[in-house]
Amino acid sequence: MMPTTVPKNIDKYFFNRTNDIKKINLQINSIYEDLPNQILITGNRGVGKTFLLKKILQDSDEKTLTLFIDISKIYSTNKKVTEEEVLKEILLQIHIALQKKQSLFKKFEENIKMFGKNLTLHDYEFTDASSIFDIPIPKIKDNYKSLSKFVLQLPQQIVDSNEEINGFIIVFDEFQFLKHVENPEAFFWLFRSYIQDQSNICYIFTGSVSKTAEIIETINGQTGAFGGRMIQINIEAFSKEETKKYLEDKATDLNFTSDGFERFYTCTRGIPAYINTFCNVLDSGKIYNEEMIKENFLLKMDQIVIMWLYIWGNLNEYEKTIVKLLTDNDNLTWNKLLDKTKYSKSTLTKYIESLNNKAIIKYNHDKNYSLNDPMLKTWLKHKKETEGQYPL
Repeated sequence: MMPTTVPKNIDKYFFNRTNDIKKINLQINSIYEDLPNQILITGNRGVGKTFLLKKILQDSDEKTLTLFIDISKIYSTNKKVTEEEVLKEILLQIHIALQKKQSLFKKFEENIKMFGKNLTLHDYEFTDASSIFDIPIPKIKDNYKSLSKFVLQLPQQIVDSNEEINGFIIVFDEFQFLKHVENPEAFFWLFRSYIQDQSNICYIFTGSVSKTAEIIETINGQTGAFGGRMIQINIEAFSKEETKKYLEDKATDLNFTSDGFERFYTCTRGIPAYINTFCNVLDSGKIYNEEMIKENFLLKMDQIVIMWLYIWGNLNEYEKTIVKLLTDNDNLTWNKLLDKTKYSKSTLTKYIESLNNKAIIKYNHDKNYSLNDPMLKTWLKHKKETEGQYPL
């Protein structure tokens, strides 16, 4: 079986990405020269951004602490994302990172408690408080400024206070969910205000977002918090040759005729998530030609596009209506969408922005909107043809 999520044994299933690792590590290593770069990593859903970053964190220098913060987990747990929850998650992950280095943690535990003394002296509401580092983290009412200062200064304070740590790498995965905080623009500016005074901390923001997503502009556009200064790296799907080598290396029991492989690559477009799920529905020992690949693709599409089943189920009716129209019509301008949906201008704008931020639709150079992933369109059309309607 091929992995459909990031496996525990990363090295067993990790493949290639040599150039991507070099590019990203080149930027990360600037923290050791006191010239930290901040990085924005984009790419289509399923292309392997999370897998790649976890590999890089795993192989990082022993004197570098690494944090991996999945914003989508905060969202799914609380049905919302707040600035305070993100800050508390950073603090929790710092705690976990230090605990992994027990000798270091024991040396530094008192220092952290000392840093937190001022934090705990303010007038917080301590109802339902949790505790990290034995520092009470309350429901925040009026002291958000104090909490944010404490949390965002802490990584650099740890580096400055201990010769056994050279730097921090902090990854925010699915960062597009930060769009749901009360004031995302102000939140990114908050990060910028502390990051610009730090010399050994690298922040990496990554997520499945369209290149035209509003949140890209908010964080790294010319008027955004980082003003285009973030190093932006796009992770591409595997080429046809890379896909072939990947299958030969990781799926040795699957065999294809030349036209069978061509059709397999056309179906998956080199996206690792689709390659893996498609491989998992094929039988070992068979030699798959083009017709057999077509047949299996259509018969087992729900298993191949499993990530879209979850995403589709979490769209609201406004969003689904827009996606259905773009499935039926391929490309539509904003005015045509307005006419066909019968939504108000503000409602249409709201849900187009939402779908764009989720990398489900994209805005093209010809001023038309279209679906970002052909696999979604193929699945929806197949469902309508075989079941007489789109999925509910």
